[in-house]
Amino acid sequence: MRGLLDTSIFVAREQGRSLGGLPDEAAISVVTLAELHIGVLVADEPRIRAQRLRTLSEVERDFDAYPVAEGVARNFAELVADARHKGRKPKIMDALIAATAVTHDLVVYTQDSDFDDLLEVRVVQI
Repeated sequence: MRGLLDTSIFVAREQGRSLGGLPDEAAISVVTLAELHIGVLVADEPRIRAQRLRTLSEVERDFDAYPVAEGVARNFAELVADARHKGRKPKIMDALIAATAVTHDLVVYTQDSDFDDLLEVRVVQI
């Protein structure tokens, strides 16, 4: 199965949490790169900053990130509008990751419940 790895997967790996059940073919969104960059920049401790920088470097080396292009933007708008019409308030970054998955017919792999507000997205919790 082809999957789009959410940022939480890389955070879990940093923290030594179990990551069983990852997809055979994995991809990321450029949004995940942005979130990993933020993690490096806001780290208060040098040890944590160094670990996050290692994670970011590995991800940049191992993955070609899907961009936020026109199709992703359109799916993002539809997902967010649908969620809001149903009284939900999805997180913007997660909605962009979800829209990337929808656009490229991928399943989102995550350790977060943040995708619960986006009902049209296929999600695997690991």
